[in-house]
Amino acid sequence: MTPPTSTSSRSDRDAVEAAARATFSRLVETWDRSDLKDIGPETDVYEQIDSFAVVELLLETESEIERTVGRYVPLASESILDNTQSPLRRFQGWIDYVVETVAHG
Repeated sequence: MTPPTSTSSRSDRDAVEAAARATFSRLVETWDRSDLKDIGPETDVYEQIDSFAVVELLLETESEIERTVGRYVPLASESILDNTQSPLRRFQGWIDYVVETVAHG
């Protein structure tokens, strides 16, 4: 039996990262949060948005990823809303989490 291989090329990863960033930017506009427009990779997003916004970000990112890669990839995990473990503790952590989840999902 041949072991499964990653179907994630560099261009796929770039597309997923772009989709995650675009979703965040679109939601920043929807939330009317101009203070989040130019955040850096180390910005603690978890502290900046409420739990409803976290859920909206999660669901909207899942939808955008599905449009981008042509399949549904669940992003929800116990860590998303965990105060100490959330990948949203760093904006780049969120982007990396989405890319890795899609690559392995």
